[in-house]
Amino acid sequence: MNKKLILLFCTMIPFFGFAQWGDPNNNKVQESDLQTTRAPRVRWENSIIDIGDVPHNKPVQIKFELQNTGNAPLIISKVEPDCDCTVPEWTKTPIMPGQKAVIYLEYDAASVGKFQKGAIVTTNTTPAMHNIVMTGVVTKN
Repeated sequence: MNKKLILLFCTMIPFFGFAQWGDPNNNKVQESDLQTTRAPRVRWENSIIDIGDVPHNKPVQIKFELQNTGNAPLIISKVEPDCDCTVPEWTKTPIMPGQKAVIYLEYDAASVGKFQKGAIVTTNTTPAMHNIVMTGVVTKN
C-alpha cells in the first residue's frame, strides 16, 4: 500500500510543477488597459490658496476650481470643513469629463491673526479624498 502511495505521489509531482509554468506577463496590467478604464480624475487649479489680509468679522468666500480630466463623470459627494467657522458650497450634479466646477468655502473671520482653514472633499476618484486649504491673516478694521 505504501509503495502505491509513493508511486502516485512521485507521478503527480511533475504535474504540479508544470502547472506553475506559464506566461509571467499574463497577469500584469497593460498600459492600454489603464487608458481604457473609465474613471474620473480631479485636477485642481489651486488646492491651497493664500487670501492675504481679511477684515475682522467680515465673512470671505474663497473659490477652489477643479476639472474632471478623466473619462467618466466626477461626483463630489461631500465637502467637510475642519471647523464650524467654514461653510462649503459645491455642485451636487455630476461633472462630465473635461468640465470644470467650483467649490466655495466661506470663512467667518471672527478671530484676529493668522489662520489656516480647510476641508476634505470626497469624490468618486482614486484616491477619494482631497484636501483644500485657505490661509490668510484676519486684521482689525
